[in-house]
Amino acid sequence: MIHRALILAAGKGAKVGTHQGPNCLAPVGRTTLIERTLMLLGSVGVQKIAIVVGWDGDAIRKHLAQSNHVSAAQKRALTFFENPNYDRPNGLSVQAARDFIVERTLLVMADQIAAPALLRELSDLPAHASTSALTGDGSADADDKTVVCIDRDLARVFDIDDATKVQLAGDAVVDMGKSLSQYQAVSAGLFVMSPTLLEALDSLPEPSLTEGVAAAAARGLVVAHDVAGKLWQDVDSADMRLHAEWLLRVYGDDLERPTVPAPPRAGPDDTLALIERLMAEKDQPSHVLFSPGPVMTSARVKAALVHRDVCHRDNDYAAVVGRLQQKLRPVFGASDAYETLLITGSGTAAMEMAIASSVPAGKKILLISNGAFGDRLEEIAKLHELPRVVLRYPWGELPDPADLGRALESDPEIAVVAMIHHETSVGLLNPVTAMGRLCRAREVTLIVDSVSALGGEDLDVQRDCIDICYSSANKCLHSVSGVSFLCVAPQVWPRIEAIPPRVYYLDMKRHRRYLAELRQTPFTPAVSSFFALETALDELSEQGGVAARRDLYRKRALRIRRVFADLGFESLTNTGRESHTISTLRLPDFLTVDALYWGLKARGFVIYNCKGALAERHVQVANMGEISDGTLDSFLAAVTDVVTTARTGDAGHTDSARRRAGAT
Repeated sequence: MIHRALILAAGKGAKVGTHQGPNCLAPVGRTTLIERTLMLLGSVGVQKIAIVVGWDGDAIRKHLAQSNHVSAAQKRALTFFENPNYDRPNGLSVQAARDFIVERTLLVMADQIAAPALLRELSDLPAHASTSALTGDGSADADDKTVVCIDRDLARVFDIDDATKVQLAGDAVVDMGKSLSQYQAVSAGLFVMSPTLLEALDSLPEPSLTEGVAAAAARGLVVAHDVAGKLWQDVDSADMRLHAEWLLRVYGDDLERPTVPAPPRAGPDDTLALIERLMAEKDQPSHVLFSPGPVMTSARVKAALVHRDVCHRDNDYAAVVGRLQQKLRPVFGASDAYETLLITGSGTAAMEMAIASSVPAGKKILLISNGAFGDRLEEIAKLHELPRVVLRYPWGELPDPADLGRALESDPEIAVVAMIHHETSVGLLNPVTAMGRLCRAREVTLIVDSVSALGGEDLDVQRDCIDICYSSANKCLHSVSGVSFLCVAPQVWPRIEAIPPRVYYLDMKRHRRYLAELRQTPFTPAVSSFFALETALDELSEQGGVAARRDLYRKRALRIRRVFADLGFESLTNTGRESHTISTLRLPDFLTVDALYWGLKARGFVIYNCKGALAERHVQVANMGEISDGTLDSFLAAVTDVVTTARTGDAGHTDSARRRAGAT
């Protein structure tokens, strides 16, 4: 076991906070960085600790002497070394402590945080080190090798340009440096150094630690230890300190990510692994979608798309349709008296079916619009030449139920009201419940578009007095595009039956008849997409249902909005009715939409450009879909990287980012 640790705290570095003194005295979470490091070393059993100080070393000594977080025993055991050349390479700090390095020693930077589990792994390595690096046959003893902690998950690295890159051959470190063009990992800034590393440092004039490790690696004396997903973060800039604060806020002092169970295997042929391998072999760029649909899907949902060929008129497929109808009802909050209709088509197909099938001849439809999708309601009604009234509000303003009440009171010819639940273009949740009660009191049919809300926001068609509600598979339900569905209240059907069809493919009565009599759709459906939807609904149920998913989205949205706010973004609205699934954000003045979009795409992430008048200065970040905590970490780190680059005046490389992202 490793019994000794050396903390390098001599350098001045760039200011990371508003505190006075060295960066290791910057508060991060509940303590300063150096106190956190000492507490962490004590918790993993490291008994002897030395600190190399330089610039304003007295401030570090004084702070630790007065600390309530460091034990009295640990204070007495501390050894300090001075590096008067603190403004020169940090290898000199290691050399200043050579009398302490008599066996393998844990080497820690003072300005970083790391998961205790990672330090525990390193401290469990053997402490023995022989006096010579090489055995008689010229090979290195395993216990004489310096161990470099590495992270192969490059997408998670906060600032890849500033990171120390590591070139590997298996587990052996071949080379290290910030400017390496070929590398497989980055250094996490944690080492178990053998005394033989001092030999490498001594062979170089004024070496940095990185140069010393690279020299030792050239002699075959350095091996890698992978962090294997454990969290760490350098804190050598103000933005990195903010990111470290965020990591601690999200994951706690232990920096422990929640364990995500592996998806179940689909049979003896290991279908999920096959699907993932086939995807990897396709010549297509891989991007994580933070856009409002289509969304990321699980391997299990993707696997459901692969099945034996099925006839859509066969009883086996009819059973799938019947199960889907049953499984969709609780997502809508509907009883068995409600009917669910399945359509091969996007959410707009369901929108057109609802409008075209529900307005009686000679009557009017009232349309509520406060964004792009409210405008689409009007476009469809206009196309079908339906008499209409429009309650229009500026984008980002909530509709007022009192306006609807006055409109219904003054115009008895209004038979149908149509509105959007989640107006995706601005990220607002419209007051569906209040509107539903007004419509139900006057026996006016209420149509609600819940395309980007169903499964992720609070909705109950019975409580909210919704007569026709529609949605699609590729938003909060985490399935693939191409399937939409309607939930229709029993009292609506007599009204619909009296209306002559206005469309052929999207006639609601035709779909109802086929589903009721045959458990089929009138026309050839997207069979595979129906299988995928059933699997996605099963996953939703297994993961705790709509309430659990809504809570998951809420937590994701809070994390996203906190980081973006710290970076200078502003929310388009602050009404208290913002959705949990999409954040609509105004960019800081120094950043363009193109620079953010292409910068993120080059790093493997896709966000969404806003519509209409918002397109020039706003973007949308959705958090629907199969997204792990680790992926969200990587995305937020990438956002911080792009924004930081733009803020420092190096953001004009949009064309380069386009090329890296594979744009044509």
